[in-house]
Amino acid sequence: MSELHLQDKFLIPFFGKELGYQEVKANTITNSLIIEEDLQAFISTTELNQKNYEILLKKYNNNAQKLLAELIELIQERIASSRNMALFINANKSVTLQGIKLYLFYTDDSIIHNSSLFEQNIFSVVPELPYKYKYQGKQIFSFRPDICLFVNGIYLGYSELKFNLTSQTARKNGRGKVIKDYFDAVKVYYETFDDNRHLSDKEKDHYRKDFLKIFEKAIQITSTDIAETYVIRTIDHFFEEILTTCREGKYDREDYEKRAVKIFKPYPLLNPDADKKDKLKELFTVHYGKSFIEKEILYYNFIERDVYVLKGKKELKNELGHLISPRPKQKFGTDKILAKIDEFLEHEAEDDYFIHQLEQQLAHVAPSKRAELIEKRKAYANNKNVYSLLLQYAAGFGKSNIIGWTALQLKDLRRNGEYVYDKIMIVVDRLQLRSQIDSKMLNMNIDNRMYIEANNKKTFQDALKSDTRLVIVNLQKFGAVREMLDADTLQQLAQLRIVFLIDEIHRSNSGDQHEEMVNIFDELQTPFDQQTQYNQTRTKKNLIVGFTATPDDHALTRFGEFSGYAESEKLWVPFDSYTMKEAIEDGFILNPLKNIVPVASKMLFDIPTNELEGFEEPNYKDADKKQIYENRDRINAIAKYVADLLVKDVYRQIRGTGKAMLAVYSIKAAIAYKQAVTQHFNELVKQPKYAKYADAPIHIVYSSNQDEQNATGLNNGLTEEKVLENFALKKNGLIIVVAKLQTGFDEKRLHTLFLDKEIKGIAAIQAISRVDRTAKYKNDCKIVDFIKLNEVVANPVGLQNRA
Repeated sequence: MSELHLQDKFLIPFFGKELGYQEVKANTITNSLIIEEDLQAFISTTELNQKNYEILLKKYNNNAQKLLAELIELIQERIASSRNMALFINANKSVTLQGIKLYLFYTDDSIIHNSSLFEQNIFSVVPELPYKYKYQGKQIFSFRPDICLFVNGIYLGYSELKFNLTSQTARKNGRGKVIKDYFDAVKVYYETFDDNRHLSDKEKDHYRKDFLKIFEKAIQITSTDIAETYVIRTIDHFFEEILTTCREGKYDREDYEKRAVKIFKPYPLLNPDADKKDKLKELFTVHYGKSFIEKEILYYNFIERDVYVLKGKKELKNELGHLISPRPKQKFGTDKILAKIDEFLEHEAEDDYFIHQLEQQLAHVAPSKRAELIEKRKAYANNKNVYSLLLQYAAGFGKSNIIGWTALQLKDLRRNGEYVYDKIMIVVDRLQLRSQIDSKMLNMNIDNRMYIEANNKKTFQDALKSDTRLVIVNLQKFGAVREMLDADTLQQLAQLRIVFLIDEIHRSNSGDQHEEMVNIFDELQTPFDQQTQYNQTRTKKNLIVGFTATPDDHALTRFGEFSGYAESEKLWVPFDSYTMKEAIEDGFILNPLKNIVPVASKMLFDIPTNELEGFEEPNYKDADKKQIYENRDRINAIAKYVADLLVKDVYRQIRGTGKAMLAVYSIKAAIAYKQAVTQHFNELVKQPKYAKYADAPIHIVYSSNQDEQNATGLNNGLTEEKVLENFALKKNGLIIVVAKLQTGFDEKRLHTLFLDKEIKGIAAIQAISRVDRTAKYKNDCKIVDFIKLNEVVANPVGLQNRA
């Protein structure tokens, strides 16, 4: 079997019979990458277009060819100014020509038309499309993608096929061909246009957008064989690198290939053990199925811009911004959640459906052990009174994106002409997470009028009554979830179907990192299980989806999925996961163990006042961590080191915009550090060479604790939200944190993370994980580990005898 056999005998029929595409011959398509017959049919014969087309045609004196030509010219202009085809179609679902509206794409399940309009979209597949580009009558480039996809005549993307029985794989040969084709195209662009002195920069930019559109405007480019499919969405990120290589006359693409391969990632499978053809069907369905293409257009692609605050309101900066589209694992996780919800809805009236499912999964286990496991699961009432999903995603994975994509899809999810979920509630417990979600929604074009915030019982109940379907639940002011979900509120929820999306399931009762962490997942589910009246009157089931980087055994046992019973293996696992190990291997986050800077240390001890102490009666008591980490002499020595490092190293990094975070042991230690670092820093900036850093803020952040003074008083009256805002806006700065290690501290400019506590591993990753979004930041972040720095220790009682 050859690639053509795979293409013609399997994939093309699959597109036609199962995905509902029509096959279009390649020789009917011009370099505009528009199927003119499809576009003409869509604008002239479909329900919302037909009447308007007839009116418009009269304005063109019944010259249909001229009308189509001007429409194509308008489409090409707008495609050129769009980052990819998904953004183009989303922004141009309808266009206006001579004052008359024409639709270019119909969305699914509208309130008025349900799915009838969506079914009128024309999806087409084109095998072996010859893409040839001519300049001044001469052909300068050509290549032939194996399969190209179109909707209503408008290009979507292409797929490169390989057949592994001929020793050709998607992993090596398929990815290699896509990467080579793009390099060759950019090389031709350089030789023909960039190196042409007769062309202006504007003309060069025009030719780039027109010539390279088959690569750069594609929603996605895939490489597929029978076993695997690889996906790349942002190949244009390598344009400047390739162009620079060409300008230098090198034409060596090895470095480019290595970097491109790292983001040309395999797409996961729901069933990795399936038959090869079933794998291929699954992969092509989730990438090219009609409903999945619509999701790409409506949800999965957006431009992310920096956010600033103007008069108390968040605004997007007027800048080009970055195209955000899902990495394979992100899209897989989001789609997996939505697919599971379909199963939930199908069996909503069957309270014991998942228990029966578990019984079947444990059929091979000894009866006594099977009974024990089932009884334990029943005690947790998992998926009985309320549905739940637990997802483990490493810090830096883009959890906020997944929450945003999931929330938007659930908001629009309809069945039988009605919305499935009455409310979508995003639950947060920290100001940083709240701010991140707010900024993410703004970037996803969710205006703040489309959602409301609930931060106490009254606002929560008002949110339940309102017509606004997106709600951000800020738990900081609730104190406990039980105050929110009392008996009266649960009775309201008994008549609704609500989904709770928890952004990090763990919270602290007191803000002290040594206190037991409370599981918000537990807090939310328990009232639903314990309220008898609710369970007697409810007609639907609510859903709780919890996200965390570090699920504990209790959370996995109560909310996890059955993984299969075997000795020495975890019985319960997250519904979906992307671990820290995977994130480090994929290069999305830094490995803190490779970035820790060892600092030489020495230990000094006090002489005991009683010279016979320890000889008369042995005393081998270990020193309390508190005695070391809160020791004022030690803090002063470290503070001096920190202040010195800030002005001499940190603030000079990342083009002069470096910042730092100091994570400390306790609130008492933080307050002492704030005073000591400020004192040493103020002395240093008196020197002319460091005077430019004088305005760099030194802030302190910790959760309120009734035993300690409020952090607001130590930050010149600024609230925590204002502190974080100020830290983000300033060019340089230091923030001292207690139990606050997480993303959200303007991480693109975070250069140094100081750790004066035993939290190196996961917590360190959480704090710096998003620093290396682009290669230029990758080498800019380091961790200075003060656990090893004991420059001065005025020995507390207890270390004496051990010494």
